[in-house]
Amino acid sequence: AEALWLSGRIAEGIRYGHRHGIAHLDIKPSNVLLRETPEGQWEYPKVSDWGLAKMLLEHSTSIEGISPTYGAPEQFAAEEFGSTDDITDIYQLGAVVYALVTGRPPFTGSSRAVMQSILNETPEMPSTVNPALPEVVDRVVLKALQKNKDDRYEGILPFRKRLDKLFEKITDTELASQSTRAT
Repeated sequence: AEALWLSGRIAEGIRYGHRHGIAHLDIKPSNVLLRETPEGQWEYPKVSDWGLAKMLLEHSTSIEGISPTYGAPEQFAAEEFGSTDDITDIYQLGAVVYALVTGRPPFTGSSRAVMQSILNETPEMPSTVNPALPEVVDRVVLKALQKNKDDRYEGILPFRKRLDKLFEKITDTELASQSTRAT
């Protein structure tokens, strides 16, 4: 539940940039800082390091400074997948969510191996990596990780809404389970 809650809050930070016409283009765990909160509350994420960010109307095929582990297909093969834009952030957030719910990124290995996997392979289902996850998590996360931008969420807001619905569903399921154990 906490991983999905964090994911939704990270999406809010990305959306803030998108509403101001800026795509981040380097969403990865090290660019998400956690703000201390009062005891008993989850730490609150803040999206940082907007150094690779670009105005959404600009077009660039540069991949300098990109972290391959969380890169999107269009960052490595723009001629095949199109230029980077706000939908690139959806893929990258999907990779971060994948890591949060499974404990590892969608693809691992050398930078070259990861780039080739991003371009040519489908990630393993999150519920296969973490059997505690309901299968609905697979659909939501893997939609964000589609190779073709047209197959991903049409914007960060619909993705955030799906993450928040997942959080609510999992929280309701966990509460029901705790209630059943208590009785």
